[in-house]
Amino acid sequence: MPPTQVHFRGVFHHALTDEEECLPPAFFRNLQKEDGVYTLRGVLEAIHTFLVDPSRAWGLKEDAVPKRFLESTRSYAQQNQQRINTIRKYRKQCKHPELFEDPPRWRQEWFTPKFWNAYTENTEAAWRSILEEHLEGEIFSFKIFTDKFCNLLVEEIFNFYASGLPARRPNSMNNYGIILNEIGLEPMIDELVRMLQPLGDLMFPGPGSDWDGHHCFIVRYREGEDLGLDMHTDDSDVTFNICLGLTFDGAGLQFCGVMGEGNHRRHTYTYKHAKGNCVFHLGRKRHGADDITSGERLNLILWTHSSTYRNSNEYRDPPYTKEEGPPDAVCVSYTHDRDYGNFKKYPTGKEHFQGRGWCPPKQFQYEDFKPDSNKEKACCGCQH
Repeated sequence: MPPTQVHFRGVFHHALTDEEECLPPAFFRNLQKEDGVYTLRGVLEAIHTFLVDPSRAWGLKEDAVPKRFLESTRSYAQQNQQRINTIRKYRKQCKHPELFEDPPRWRQEWFTPKFWNAYTENTEAAWRSILEEHLEGEIFSFKIFTDKFCNLLVEEIFNFYASGLPARRPNSMNNYGIILNEIGLEPMIDELVRMLQPLGDLMFPGPGSDWDGHHCFIVRYREGEDLGLDMHTDDSDVTFNICLGLTFDGAGLQFCGVMGEGNHRRHTYTYKHAKGNCVFHLGRKRHGADDITSGERLNLILWTHSSTYRNSNEYRDPPYTKEEGPPDAVCVSYTHDRDYGNFKKYPTGKEHFQGRGWCPPKQFQYEDFKPDSNKEKACCGCQH
């Protein structure tokens, strides 16, 4: 029987770890025992060997290893080295060294008094007292950061932009953001996740419990760059979205239903961002950002992950029901939906998405559903 699952909490890039930062089954099949049992030392040595040279760990000679496999492992090794180089170089030119302390230390003055009181008291009553419930059981917000801290963090972000150092973008939908874990802020975000864990346990038991991973990044919206964000769900268990400013108009956050429910594409709430405020919700709740009409907005996005929850049947085989009827126009997605063109015109430059959507899955589409293309392409992006 193999040892418990190996899951990496730190950020790194490797060709053979999966999306949950876990080792593949092949690693466990080749894991050796000592006197008939697995030992901690033996497992750790095997992990190190596997990560550094997986072909050697499997006893393969270099000339027997597929070329694509070698290219992939080298590419990921280069990504890791670039990340480390960026972190080291930026550490020497950061604007606010207190953000990069190790061990990390969040200052009381960075938080609003109400949040700090809830954090230090750490009782259900204290946490509930800071929350505003916008949609019962689904969307909550609270004031977390002071204006002073928002300004400090924004200064650091713009200082990094000015450094000219390479930065990976958060995802395919955000072209001007940066991943905070990739510039040396991972320890600070680890600590922030720990501070927010009681809220997850309280409001979203299961997906909000036992967080052991995260993806944290900045999104930026302004004229000439990204203006808004298409409807989507997040690869997170619980998402925290904190507005850092600056001055802006528009850019409301539109919420629809939860993935797999009959009202998945029906509008449920419009949230208005305010500097220092945090809105949080399940990652599988569909949402999107309206276009900004003037100014500039930066938000800190924190996706939390729980490997315990992701190993549960609730996550692996979630329920999916037939849609109640046609979607609300505000809730359709040009990236994901098969009927987007029936409700909206495809944005300029996004016409190639027509016919490539997956939502709703055919077995769950509403009565009298019609796709917006006669030539639908098979798509592996279905998330049901």
